[in-house]
Amino acid sequence: MSEVTKEMLYEEMLKLDARSQRTLEALEELVLFMKETNRELAEGRAKTEALKKKLFGDRFGASGAVLD
Repeated sequence: MSEVTKEMLYEEMLKLDARSQRTLEALEELVLFMKETNRELAEGRAKTEALKKKLFGDRFGASGAVLD
């Protein structure tokens, strides 16, 4: 069985550090994507609500049901 040296441990630590850096970068990219998606969804909801109000006035209740 081969001996584990400090150099081997150091190399593994460097590999793990590089992998964790790539993971962090991917996570940050994902967070930015999710924020952009949430912003787009909020804009879409606002447009939908504005259209509903324009088309139907106050006939829609908070639940979205048509009130007569």
